[in-house]
Amino acid sequence: MFWTIAFILAIVTAAYFITFLYHKWNESPVIVSVGAKATQLISIPFPAVTVCNMNKARKSIAEEIINSKNPDDDLNKILLRDMCDDNFSAYNTPVDDNMQNRIGNWDTIQNFMTYVRQPCHEMIRSCYYAGNLEKCDDIFNPSLTDEGICCSFNKVKRDFIFRNPRDLSDLNVTFPLPNTNWTPETGYPPDTATGTQPWRPRGAGSHLGLTLVLDANTDDYYCSSTASIGFKIRLHNPIETPKVAEFGILISPGQEYRAVIKPKISNASSSLRTIPENKRQCVFSDERYLKFYHTYTQRNCALECEANYTLATCMCVPYYLPKDADTTICAKKDENCTTNARRAIEMRLVDESLNTSNSETVSKDLPPKHCQCLPGCSELRYGSTLSSSTMSGYFAMNKEYSTKDGTYFRRNVAVVHLFFTESQFMSYYKSELFGLTEFLFSAMSSLIPRGLDLTLLFLNCSLFRDACLKHHGHFVNVPPSIRFHYHQSPVIITGTSLGGQMGILALA
Repeated sequence: MFWTIAFILAIVTAAYFITFLYHKWNESPVIVSVGAKATQLISIPFPAVTVCNMNKARKSIAEEIINSKNPDDDLNKILLRDMCDDNFSAYNTPVDDNMQNRIGNWDTIQNFMTYVRQPCHEMIRSCYYAGNLEKCDDIFNPSLTDEGICCSFNKVKRDFIFRNPRDLSDLNVTFPLPNTNWTPETGYPPDTATGTQPWRPRGAGSHLGLTLVLDANTDDYYCSSTASIGFKIRLHNPIETPKVAEFGILISPGQEYRAVIKPKISNASSSLRTIPENKRQCVFSDERYLKFYHTYTQRNCALECEANYTLATCMCVPYYLPKDADTTICAKKDENCTTNARRAIEMRLVDESLNTSNSETVSKDLPPKHCQCLPGCSELRYGSTLSSSTMSGYFAMNKEYSTKDGTYFRRNVAVVHLFFTESQFMSYYKSELFGLTEFLFSAMSSLIPRGLDLTLLFLNCSLFRDACLKHHGHFVNVPPSIRFHYHQSPVIITGTSLGGQMGILALA
């Protein structure tokens, strides 16, 4: 009876611990740990760098549009007024339906922004990469952002960003340098040449990073996107379209900047595929299909979600979001709707339980699954630490930087160095908290010790009793009354023996 009760208690205890382990695995089956090996600098790309002049329109072009008597410039006057919130009295003609249709056309918007914005070759005067003077027109390309048309370095071509680039309304940019289909999950294809974009870092230190000489041309400012003059810069993944307006770092003319690049690298075990997305809190690239983007990342998903949501609520899409070629572009009259839609999506990305239909403007709600933009299981992001110093009043201008005089240089030009300080970086690795092997091992580790305890206890009692019988049972005269109780207690403690020692007697 004793052994039966002991065995049952052992089984119940083991089942309790196994159940506890299962509940722990079920609630949080994923563990994030530091990667076993450091990530080498050469195994990741140099970040894509997007630079925007905060000047929305050049003063010389804006005055030319305002003073024009040509009826063909009427449309540009409306667009300029809407973009700069300018209530100049030179044009107060109401907008008819035909004009409104033209304002919502992508080709019209693209031509206008290209016309009034500062071109890349005027904004970026000099470029150095890994200590070599580069041709800026070859390594920088125009890119469409929420800050307008900006200039991007090390961003892969459209075919590797968008799923069907020819069917989308985006800038048609030619990339003179060879490109490769790099992704955070698969990395570089085997045998990728060194000079293929996205370029890899050449080493640590400012002399092996990217140095830019930027010209704001402050005398040609007409309207700024902020209360200041200068530039906005954003570091981002080469396969992503950045949001610069609210997330870019500010660069002021007359300053020299050093931006230390800090990558954040995340990888995951393929065994996580068997765990539901809501528990592992990440998505593999081939598990989530995006209509516009070729590769899934959290930011690409968020932009596509914002585009779909804005189209459903406002019947138009802002010019910088992914869209089909025939989609109507949102105009000034749609600004309140698009702003509310953007805020609703951004709040949903933080808390999916929020009901985005509470806004007065947003009248249609999308199913939550359309905006569950979880991080990618393998992702690469870039942060930076910025420091700056004012250029000396006696600054000896490097003629390779600019052909302008020193006064113009200090009033209009900023020098920016972007570089790494380490050649190896720590990465984070997601894996299962308990795999099948670990779970079975934990379960067996709960059962085996208890079984062994019972077995050893049984063997100990049996062997110890036999030993006592052999060594002491022959000289002890056991009274019959004690023999009667043998079945209840087969082992007793004796008194002092002839040798003056305490003994243990096993009864036969």
